[in-house]
This record gives sequence, C-alpha cells and structure tokens, in this order.
Amino acid sequence: MRITTSSRVSRKRIGYSALGLAVAVVAAFAFASIYHTTSSSSTGVARTVKVTRGTVQSSVSASGNLSTVSTANENFVAGGTLTTLHASVGEKVAAGQVLATIDSSQENSALQAARTTLAVATMNYANAQTSSATLQKSLVNARSTLATDESGGTAVQKYQNQSTLDTAQQQLTNDQNQLASDQTLLATDESNLATAQSTLSSDESLGCPASATSSGSSGPSAGPVTVSTGSAPSVGTDSATNISTTSAVLNATVNPNGAGTTYYFQYGTSTAYGLSTASTSLPASSTSSQVSAAVTGLSPSTTYLFRVVATNSVGTTTGEGVTLTTPTTSCTVDSQAASTDQSKVSSDQNQISKDDSAITVQELSVQIAQANVKVSPSVINSDQSAITQDQASIAQSRVSLLQDQETIAQDQVSVDQAEKSLQETQLVALISGTVTAVNGTVGQVVSGGGSSTSSGSSSTSTSSGSSSSLVTIQSLRSLEVVASFAEADAIKIAVHQTATISLASLSNTEVKGVVTAVAPVSTVVNNVVTYPVTIALIDPPATLRDGMTTQVSVIVQTASNVLELPSAAITTTGSLSTVKVLVKGVQKVTPVTLGLVGSSYTQISSGVTEGETVIEPTATVSAATSSGSTLGGGGFGGGGGGGFGGGAP
Repeated sequence: MRITTSSRVSRKRIGYSALGLAVAVVAAFAFASIYHTTSSSSTGVARTVKVTRGTVQSSVSASGNLSTVSTANENFVAGGTLTTLHASVGEKVAAGQVLATIDSSQENSALQAARTTLAVATMNYANAQTSSATLQKSLVNARSTLATDESGGTAVQKYQNQSTLDTAQQQLTNDQNQLASDQTLLATDESNLATAQSTLSSDESLGCPASATSSGSSGPSAGPVTVSTGSAPSVGTDSATNISTTSAVLNATVNPNGAGTTYYFQYGTSTAYGLSTASTSLPASSTSSQVSAAVTGLSPSTTYLFRVVATNSVGTTTGEGVTLTTPTTSCTVDSQAASTDQSKVSSDQNQISKDDSAITVQELSVQIAQANVKVSPSVINSDQSAITQDQASIAQSRVSLLQDQETIAQDQVSVDQAEKSLQETQLVALISGTVTAVNGTVGQVVSGGGSSTSSGSSSTSTSSGSSSSLVTIQSLRSLEVVASFAEADAIKIAVHQTATISLASLSNTEVKGVVTAVAPVSTVVNNVVTYPVTIALIDPPATLRDGMTTQVSVIVQTASNVLELPSAAITTTGSLSTVKVLVKGVQKVTPVTLGLVGSSYTQISSGVTEGETVIEPTATVSAATSSGSTLGGGGFGGGGGGGFGGGAP
C-alpha cells in the first residue's frame, strides 16, 4: 500500500501536455547544443511561475482490485426535510448524479460562520505578523539610539547642545550686566531722593503748613444723602482733596431722587463765590453718587469757599459751603517729587531683586546646558530599558503568532467539517443503473442512516446502523474497487468523495470514481490496521475487466480560490518555508505560510500576493562535443522532480 497526495486532478492531462512540451523544448536545446558547440557546456535554465488563484486538492491512495456492483440502497447520512427529489422509478441514473437534497440552511449557516471565523483568524495572524515586523524595527531603532547616545549623541545634537550652552552663558553675562546697570540707576535715584527730601525740608522751614486743609459740614465719610423720590435732588458738599498751592479737587454727594440731574460747583474767596465748574449730568436714579471736579488757577496761602448745586425736573438744590486753604509754598510739589523719587528707588530695588533671580535661574540653565553636552546616564538607562521592553514584546509576539497559526488550523478543520456536512445534504448515486424504488416525497422528514451497496452476498455501507433506503438503484454491470486504506488515511475518507482509479495493465487510462462506503470495522494483517473503502467507477471503459489491479487516489480535502504555487518552488527547512520572489530582476528569499499541501501544488496562506513572480529550481542541460547523432546519457539534469519543480498538475 502506498500513501500519496494529489492536487488539481482536473488539470492533469493539460499538465502532462505542458510537461511534454517543456521536455521537447529542453531536448531541442540540448540537441542544438550538441551539434553547434565544440566543447562541453552546462547551461542553467531558470523557470519562473506566477502566484495564482486556483483549487488545491489533497488525496490519499491505496491499491485494490476491480469487482462488480449490482445494487445500491441510497439514503442520507443524517436525517432532515426532503427539499428536492430527482429520481423516479424506471429512470436511468449515472454514478455521482444528485438524486435528492434535504434542507441545508443550517449547514450553510454553519459553513458561513466557520469561513468567517477562519477569515478573522487569518486577518488576526496577518495583523500579528505586521505587529511583529514593527517590533523588530523598533528594536533595531532602539539599539541604534543606544549606540548613538553612548557616543555622545548625533553630530546635530552635539552642535545643538553646545549652541544651547553658549546661548545660556551669553544670557548669564547679559543678566549680570543688567544687574550692574540697575545698581547704578539705584544709586542715582537714591541721590535724587536725598535732594528732593532736602528741598522739601527747606520749603517747610519757610513756614508752609505740613499739609493743605479743607473743612465743611459734610464729607465723603458722611454716607449717602437723604432720599426723597419725586423731589429736587438731595446734595451734600464734601471736603476738597489733592490740594496744592494752585489747584484742588472739589467733592460732593448727589442723589437725583429718581429724575435726570445736572450738577456743578461754585467756588470763590467770599460767600459771593463768583466762579463755577462746568455742568455735568447724572442719570435718573434713587442712589447717592460721589461726584467731583478739579479746579486750577488758585492762589497760594488762600482760603476758598465752595459748594455743589444740583438741578432736576422738580427743582434745584444748593449744598452748604465748605472751605479749603491752599499751602503757602510748593511743599506739596516737593513732597510729590520726593514721593516719585522714593517710588523710583523702590522700583530699582525690585528690579535688582528680579535681576538677582534671573541670574540664579540662568546659572542653573548654564549648568543644565553643560550637563546636556554629554548624554546623561539616565538617558542610557532609558535606551537600555527600551531595548529590553522591545525584546520582551517580540517574544510575546512570537507566542501570539504560534497561537494564531494554531487557531487558523483549528478553524480550517471546522470549515472542512462544515463543508462535509453541507455535502452530505445531497444524496448522490453510488452506481450507474436503473432506479427500482423511491420511498419518499418532497417535504417528508427522512431519518437518514447512510447508503449501502451489495454484489451477490457481499455488502458495504456508509453507516453501521440500519435503515430503509430512500432510493434503490440496480445495474446489470457496474464496477467498483475495494481498497484497504491505512487508519490515518481512512478517517479522512467519507462517502460521496471523488476518486481517480489508475490501472497497472492500462498505463494511460484513468477512471473517475466516487466513494460509496467506508467499512466501520478494521482489518488487521501482520499487525497493520486498515479499513476497506469501496469506490464505484463512473463511466468505466469497455476494456476494464473484473479483478484488474488498480491504484485508487481519493480526494479528501479541497481548498478553492486560494493562492497557490508549484510545490517544487517552495523550500522547507524545519518549520520554515520560503520562496524566491523575483522583484525587478533581483531574487529575494521570502518566508511563506503554507496551507493545504498537495504533491504538485501547495496553498500559500501568507507571504506573497497574487501575480508575484517566483523562481522555480533551475534545470540544467549538458552538451558534449560529438560527431554522432544520438543524445548522450544524463541529458536532463536533476532527474525525478529536480528538473522542473512540481511536475504535471
């Protein structure tokens, strides 16, 4: 017994033609080399293939002998509601023809869910690969950063750090110069203050009062005047302020009593007053307001009388007179000058304090800039920590990748099982023949139980249970093969799977077949466990005879619309598989993740994209100087599969 795998069975004839053409081309090249060269040579022939989408199939093989089949009792493996019935009594059917179907909505949903889960797992794996590549780049960058920092930083950083230090030192010098300038200004202002104080003392010694005076019956501290809504304004004349030798500010309190009001001040050296300020308006209000007016042109050492006059729509109110006396000399001016100089001195002292603080801060900036000229140990430690963290992340990423691969494998098994369950919702004819019985109608719930075939006293079935058949088919002469498969292969085989039968006596003949039964009980010979599997032949040629020796290949797994490459174009070492991708004339070794593996073609789950060009192993053609007319031995190097990877599809 021999176990093999096969892929793309439907393309074998085309593959053999392509291989024959390739061999003819190489042979022609070798022939030309022999008759057109004068010395021996060996020429490498590089062959490329494109990454394409197609169907990859995996199969298991075993040997057996042809025998005849007479009756097939057909029934579904599992029960369900009968949705279609294509068989009727007396109808001739062919092996592999769909006889009936049961409701497959649940199986379709399960398959869709399984495919979605597989797609998500595949996407997660791709994302994990991208993340792993990013972490690898981060580790490389972290190591580069550490090396740079250990050498003192980049040239640009060194220049920038030195420039920062120079700037900080220059600013420190500027701050120190500013301090010296402010200290000089302080000395000048202190001298001016002393002069102003001396002048004030001299003027006061001449007899000027220490301060100007103003007195009256009311003042700013007397509070609001009496409110009388709907009456003439209420007023009160307050004491004057800011009295100098020639000016003063006159003050009063006015309540409009709810009507718009205007006011002004009368002033003079007698009760006749004689002088007045400009009239000013107040809005209608019942709230007292402090009002004032500045007067100038007064005479020194003179007593003045002033009062407020307010008018609204009801009437006019005149406040009581208040006196003010101007100073004899300009002591007030002297006092203001001294006060101004004192403020300048205080301002200078505050500025010097600020200069001292600025110098302290700048000295610290210089120290920091000096420290930055060299990379600090803390930065080096941070770089080393980043490397350690990246290494830990990469290790975790590898674990995640392995977990994602395992998830993909499990999800693929779920998809295969769901596809198998969906396939079992179709009842397929196990043999070619005539329908002799139909035991069901559309809409009926069938119990299932599996199908069986019999020939004379022998019988095989798809189930160990017993059940009445939905459809019975009989044939006068049909052929089958009972082949013994190893237990590891038998568990992959199910009824209705397709097969290819090759015959030792007819080397160029291949016949299609379908699995009709898998024996539930094993056969043990010389401690080798096998399971008999029955395969019915579809449209066998007339040249076949009962008892002929056959080799059976059953397709157990199919991956449709997937990326594929010839198996010979893939190099696998341990758990790592790679291909050589041709990019702009340059060969690049690229890791790939394999899916379903066939003998000729293999599914590529990740690593390359559709349309990319991949290099297959090189075939060599040897030629030697000869005057004869025959090709020398060893004309096609590599033998076996070494010349052209993958062989015929």
